[in-house]
Amino acid sequence: MSSVKEVFKISFQLLAQQTDNVIKDFLRLTKDFMDNGPNSSLYNKAAEKLQIDEDKIISIVKSICLMCVQSCKHKLTDLEIKESLTEYGFNETKLGMIILFFENQKPHLLDILSSSALVFPHFKELEWRFETDMGSRSLLHQTVPVVTLKLDLEKKGISESLFLQTNPLNLVHIKDTLEAALKQNQSQWIRKIRRKLK
Repeated sequence: MSSVKEVFKISFQLLAQQTDNVIKDFLRLTKDFMDNGPNSSLYNKAAEKLQIDEDKIISIVKSICLMCVQSCKHKLTDLEIKESLTEYGFNETKLGMIILFFENQKPHLLDILSSSALVFPHFKELEWRFETDMGSRSLLHQTVPVVTLKLDLEKKGISESLFLQTNPLNLVHIKDTLEAALKQNQSQWIRKIRRKLK
């Protein structure tokens, strides 16, 4: 089974071989796909007209759509998109048509992406208090100190406070886990992934 990257590559190499008018047809099909979803009758007609398998028509339409979505997600400039598409054999005219299509669809795609994106609360402030019972007639065993944490989070401008309690041993474990995650985030492997996603 072909990977998404391989399908994307084959689709764009095939698209680059088409005439300007055929590329316009594919861009119209992609616009229809974005607005109304898949339409097998349109793909069937296009396959007959262009003498290309219907599966390849669908694959090209989905690849153009994926390219537009990923370009919006990663905030790629027109130049970066051109550079990434040049390797598939597009000339300047064809690249210009695709860039123009992307620019026209960009506001609509950004609206969809922003409305469907998960918004996670982010850290605002942390307060903590150390508590322990020094002695009591009912406490016959050694007491374990408790750390109370007040974690303030913010999501879409709304603040929320969470109260957590833990013992010092668990708190040290949480600290060690967060420090390990921070070190991993600064590792060469993660930096390489970030560069690829930019």
